Amino acid sequence: MSGKGKVTIYDLAQQLNTTASTVSRALQDNPRISAKMREAVQKLARELHYIPDPIAHHLRTGKGNALGIIVPRIDRNFFAAIISSFQQTASKHNYQVIIAASGESQQEEENAIKALVQKKVDGIAMSLAIESHDANYEALLEAHNIPLVYFDRVPMQSETDTVTNDNFQVGYDAVMQFHKIGCKKIAHFAGTMSQYSYAERFRGYRKALEDLGLPYKEDWVFQNSITIEAGTEAAQKILQMEDRPDAIFSSGDFPAITAIDTFRRKGIHVPDDIAIIGVANEPFDNYLSTPLSSFDLHQQRIGEMAANILLSRLGETSEEIKQTAHLIVNHDLILRESAI
Repeated sequence: MSGKGKVTIYDLAQQLNTTASTVSRALQDNPRISAKMREAVQKLARELHYIPDPIAHHLRTGKGNALGIIVPRIDRNFFAAIISSFQQTASKHNYQVIIAASGESQQEEENAIKALVQKKVDGIAMSLAIESHDANYEALLEAHNIPLVYFDRVPMQSETDTVTNDNFQVGYDAVMQFHKIGCKKIAHFAGTMSQYSYAERFRGYRKALEDLGLPYKEDWVFQNSITIEAGTEAAQKILQMEDRPDAIFSSGDFPAITAIDTFRRKGIHVPDDIAIIGVANEPFDNYLSTPLSSFDLHQQRIGEMAANILLSRLGETSEEIKQTAHLIVNHDLILRESAI
């Protein structure tokens, strides 16, 4: 053993009376090394708790066998499900995943990008923070030859790969469902208009109102309302209106559920007095006092597709993506009591 430091391939080679290169190949299960030697090396590595040095591996192969994923929040089932499917897909190709969260801060997002570059990841998938109004990470990552794919929350214009839903259609479908049940004054809890996904939901909402000849009022659109706190504030403003909307299309489930609770406390019944549809189909939606109708965006598919794009860019799959990919994941409106 080399002093009190960590176990190295040289320690393994010395004990087995072989070379470091033989040990390295044996650890990678290289068929050029005899089965007997591979078994001996791997057995000793387990006994001595050997852990490969990722930097040395990167220098030797040009790959760190690691992908990074950055999400705005980890404490949301929507993003947790994306991370899970992303990780499962990466694991099938022997890639580890390093997870980072921006906490909706552009500064923390930038810090996460730089940290992942320093950790020699081979590719990065990310969903933008609410504060990321002018995010431009492509040049930095191109300089380090690291492919990037945006998912869910993506920039308004992107020259790199993206995986999203048809968010225009999500907004359009929400209004059409409200119209189907007789609602005519439809409000919108909107996300930030600097991000394509939220801007598209708003555009779909506006177009459906126009096609149906329904009124659009700026007072019925609540900007940057995708948090619990924003949902409560928006609901309280609606309660103070003389001309109240009779439906709300919410760009997220969390403001929708807090709006339901705020209305209930004031004797406003959902959906008889005001119908509500959210986005994300969180697991708790079905267990609320008034179960929430919501769009299932199939986040597991989003994570899988984001990972597959990166793996393809890294030459790990047979699928070739020659041009910038803008992939669309289908959505489904799950109807529950809040909008039927």
